[in-house]
Amino acid sequence: MNRSTKIGVVFLCLFALPFALGGIFAISQAIRMMGAEPPDSSAWPLVFFGVVFSAIGFGLMALAIFGSKRVQRQQRLEAEHPAEPWLWREDWAQGRANSTTRNNTIAGWVFAVFWNIVSMPVGALVVSGAMKQKGPVGPALYIVLLFPVIGVFLIVRAIRQTIALFEFGKTYFEMSTVPGVIGRELTGQIQARFPHSPDHGVHLRLTCVHRVTTNSGKSSTTMESILHRDEAEVSPGQMCPGPFGTTIPVSFHIPLGAHPTLKVNSRDEFAWVLEALADVPGVNYHDIFEVPVFRTQQTPTQARAEVSSFAAPAPAPAALRPEVATVEVRQNASGTEFYFPAARNLSFAASTTAFMLLFGTITYFLIHRAPFIFPLAFGFFSLLLFCITARLWLGTTRVLIGGSGLTLQSGLLGVGPTRQIALSDIDSISSRIAAQQGGATGTPYYDIEVRLRDGKKLTLGRSLSNRHEVDWLESEMQRLTSSRPRTMSAGMK
Repeated sequence: MNRSTKIGVVFLCLFALPFALGGIFAISQAIRMMGAEPPDSSAWPLVFFGVVFSAIGFGLMALAIFGSKRVQRQQRLEAEHPAEPWLWREDWAQGRANSTTRNNTIAGWVFAVFWNIVSMPVGALVVSGAMKQKGPVGPALYIVLLFPVIGVFLIVRAIRQTIALFEFGKTYFEMSTVPGVIGRELTGQIQARFPHSPDHGVHLRLTCVHRVTTNSGKSSTTMESILHRDEAEVSPGQMCPGPFGTTIPVSFHIPLGAHPTLKVNSRDEFAWVLEALADVPGVNYHDIFEVPVFRTQQTPTQARAEVSSFAAPAPAPAALRPEVATVEVRQNASGTEFYFPAARNLSFAASTTAFMLLFGTITYFLIHRAPFIFPLAFGFFSLLLFCITARLWLGTTRVLIGGSGLTLQSGLLGVGPTRQIALSDIDSISSRIAAQQGGATGTPYYDIEVRLRDGKKLTLGRSLSNRHEVDWLESEMQRLTSSRPRTMSAGMK
């Protein structure tokens, strides 16, 4: 342990010492008051005070001591393997990625307990005070009572996480090769235990996420932006018995242009997350694994990747078409029409509507109660959310590809300008993540774009949540607009 680390440990322990001593003193005083004749009922708030302060003090001390040992061990691994960061984590070095379920369960319990320790007594005091007062109950009481209700939901959530932890066991993702190589395949097996067989199989998701932590006053916020998402289905027939119960096969292709696992600093990192989800009786299965993905000597060059992509037969678009589709695709006399209907994503539209109503309500109350700048700022965001909400609920797009051109019409409820584009002016068609709900395990929404030869981009379809459908639409539009000969079949279901 170097000198700076030792100084940091001593400083944090000295900072925590008053909390620990104060908590012990409060608990001892409370015990003395309870042992008096008659017992003093006012000792219980002192017990609460002592428990909280003792937990803070001794918790900070434990964090300083054990955290310094972990930092020391991490520094030693980084010095021994400077060019192999996938060996800096113990589970990665063993060829596996442990599930985050156990750590998430512990964190969920800690957060739920502390939330309820603070919110429940405050809520009881406010209710007690309101009952002693005469007259109607003010709206502030309901706002205060919202926090204990949230605490109950946090406890229920922690209980469900605990049940899942005992139900499915200590799961891990056993990798075929470590690390996962950019431009090649990420393969392996998830080892889990299923007391009840997942009749509909297991849904897998591989996500590249950019985590950024920012400070706002005394609090910090972590934003997770999804950069890449791939999904796959594992049928019950593909799973087989494993050492702990069930083996789930995993196979994903990592794009050549993907961002590798990278920790720029403690507040900025890129990570790859593998998720496994299944509907089973009782508590549903949901596992999360953070996997190492890096550029290595096995990463193909751009030239080699292009040669292999032309050499390998591409799958037919008909084989990629999803069984349940959001976009209506039909043939008519003029060509192939792709119709993006209104309200394609009800959950996304509903959540955006809720935020719009919240900001609108705040704006209304601020108009006569705050300086002009505050209602102006909230009103601007309310207007912006209104435009986004209107597009989510009412926005439609119609793309017609036929003959020698592409016709694009986009607007609200089928009303909007129409644009004609010659096929010779189209360079490529691709998709990108334009929005998302939640963090790394949330839902990304894709836009399909056409890039013209002059560099301009036009949006052909917005807010699609099904990655399978996006891939099929992208490949089908690319096939229909491409003037180059293709080897893939043109069949449509």
